[in-house]
Amino acid sequence: MSEPSIGLALGGGSARGLAHIPVLEVFDELGIKPKVIAGCSIGALLGAGYAGGLTAKEIRERAELLLSGRIGALKFAFGQKRVNPFELLALRGLASLHVHGEKLASLVLPETLPEMIEDLAIRFKVIATDFDAMEERVIERGSLVRALGASIAIPGVILGPQYDGHSYVDGGVTNPVPFDHVRDGVDIVVAVDVTGRPREASRRNRTNMDLAVGSILILFNQVASLRRQISPPDIYVRPAIDSFSAGDYFRIGEVLEQARPAKDQLKRELEKRLRAAST
Repeated sequence: MSEPSIGLALGGGSARGLAHIPVLEVFDELGIKPKVIAGCSIGALLGAGYAGGLTAKEIRERAELLLSGRIGALKFAFGQKRVNPFELLALRGLASLHVHGEKLASLVLPETLPEMIEDLAIRFKVIATDFDAMEERVIERGSLVRALGASIAIPGVILGPQYDGHSYVDGGVTNPVPFDHVRDGVDIVVAVDVTGRPREASRRNRTNMDLAVGSILILFNQVASLRRQISPPDIYVRPAIDSFSAGDYFRIGEVLEQARPAKDQLKRELEKRLRAAST
């Protein structure tokens, strides 16, 4: 009997998405690979590396190198990668300074990855949001960094590329945990939700920023919940990373440690299903 095929969905969550790395380690430790991966936002970035042939260990080491600290990140970007900081930024009027999503994706990914999505070792789907059409878009072909630039385009922070004259923003806006795109032709659907919940108030009254960011997280959670009610995945993993904010990238060590129980949970559930399929 052949080994069950697996579809893996990696959701968006900014720095909380670093919790995807221990999840990917499960597949390497069990000696299996997903048949298809779908990702949005940081889930698309990390999923692209894995689909392109990097091991989870290599992804962890690269992330730790890049996020060793603010000084280390600057040395990596402007030293090792030789990035021109003015090329990384996009100025659209006096009140609109963005980071180029496509250039940011190129900075983060190793140069060894294929340039085209269809050339990756594992079938890969990038989830982005067509802002003008107000709908989700699944990108499976074409430039990898361009698609990733669209998927990670946080409104007001990261500028995404255009497709067919349309502006694109973060895939999490329309599908924060895209497990519905890894169903076809697989036996087991695994979804990893790193959206997180609004953080507990550190003071009596929450700030305007706390309320704004928290409201977006509530929206994302509602969208993901409604999609699960319609057609739930076989395994749904939600790492306990609510205590981290979207910008806590330099707390990578803490995020990875906090995700260990979720890693163990996934490993147990996958081992159970794989044993059942072999009997």
